[in-house]
Amino acid sequence: MAVVVFDPEKFRILHPAFSDEVKFPDDTLQFYFDLAVEFVGNTDADSFAPYDPDNKIYTRERLLDLVTCHLLTLSQQPNGQVGRIASATQGSVSTSFDLLKTNTFVGDWWAQTQCGAMYWTLTAKYRIGGRVYPGNNYHPWG
Repeated sequence: MAVVVFDPEKFRILHPAFSDEVKFPDDTLQFYFDLAVEFVGNTDADSFAPYDPDNKIYTRERLLDLVTCHLLTLSQQPNGQVGRIASATQGSVSTSFDLLKTNTFVGDWWAQTQCGAMYWTLTAKYRIGGRVYPGNNYHPWG
């Protein structure tokens, strides 16, 4: 059973916004990767995404990378602001945010960052549609 091992140097190359090792030390990056594991899982038993480096299947690694990037990006928003910027004014500095509603589609939360939007798009195949089981169908009410 393969698990993804976080590589901070590779992460910094893929995401130059987090390349400052003073602002984003390895421990901080590892913390957010570990948090990403809570979303995606990192074993065959707890993850919906496959990972088999021997057969060049890297889906879980890519998803963990995107979630780590998403969480780090959200953590850098000034003053803990939540939501996408809806409008901004420069004279007299004004910013308004499109706040997320608790009863809306969870995709809104992922859409706050580029990495989150990529994650949401890549995981659509795990959320959309049902499973088809060939053979006789059983229905409890006949």
